[in-house]
Amino acid sequence: ARTGWAPSVFPLASCCRGATARAASVTLGCLVKGYFPEPVSVTWDAGTLNSSTVTLPAVTLDTGLSTTVSQVTISGAWAKQRFTCSVAHTPSATHTNKTFQGEARPICSGPERGRAGGSPSPLDLYVHKSPKLTCLVVDLASEEGVSLVWSRDSGKPVDPDPWKSDKQFNATVIIRSTLPVDAQDWIDGEIFKCTVTHPDLPTAIVRSISKAQGKRAAPEVHLFTPPEEDQGSRDQLTLTCLVQNFFPADIFVDWLRNGQHMPSGQQSTTEPRLAGGSNQTYFVFSRLEVSRADWEQNIPFTCRVVHEAVTDTRTLLKTVSKRPGK
Repeated sequence: ARTGWAPSVFPLASCCRGATARAASVTLGCLVKGYFPEPVSVTWDAGTLNSSTVTLPAVTLDTGLSTTVSQVTISGAWAKQRFTCSVAHTPSATHTNKTFQGEARPICSGPERGRAGGSPSPLDLYVHKSPKLTCLVVDLASEEGVSLVWSRDSGKPVDPDPWKSDKQFNATVIIRSTLPVDAQDWIDGEIFKCTVTHPDLPTAIVRSISKAQGKRAAPEVHLFTPPEEDQGSRDQLTLTCLVQNFFPADIFVDWLRNGQHMPSGQQSTTEPRLAGGSNQTYFVFSRLEVSRADWEQNIPFTCRVVHEAVTDTRTLLKTVSKRPGK
């Protein structure tokens, strides 16, 4: 008989970064949220490949519902495989499977030829006060004959940086242009346009970019510490930061060690995903690899979140250590 709330399950993977497709291993995750009571059972099917699994201790939110994250790291010939996360919750008599179908390959599919989707990073917008917009043109045979022009609906002048080109492994070219903008103009809702012409394109491509419309919602931040069984046996431990229920999707998440920025190679953050339901908010999760020595020495680690809906500073900080308060 059903005696509880069933969990919602979301498959998670880091967006591709450069040579992801050639990496020796890949880490996938399942976010299990909104269930009552505890516990849930999370298992992974990685076929015949070598894998290691970590399911983090659950956190109970103010609603009384619990949330946890399970991660699997797979090594070997993973790029063409399928992987399944299975979640069983006995009180609600539910069993949910989520399969990564090809998502263990680089999951960032190539964009359409012209894309002006590069909103300014919240870090650049609210902390550094130097926001830039980005326009990408992909899948061109060459950069010869390309024209990329920025404009704004107000008619005011623009001063873009010189565009840059990058040769890809498939012999095509990516053109990248950035446009510095005034932070207040962006916040006030100014609309910017990127117009691209090229001999390979049948017509000009025009892309608009502006601040997302809709009711703002500030993020909630929850930290997951390493499982107890890992703390005495592994040289590297995983901290996880769940950031949820925010709108719009533009967000910046990174980690600090004792107040100092951590190297990007030790941390990874998923792309924002819709949480489902009627409120149309987003969530991400970020993971940080820390040494067991640092954890044992009670070094504090902080998940820093920058989002426009956070009042005053636009920044939320959540800190964790092995023995808080000591």
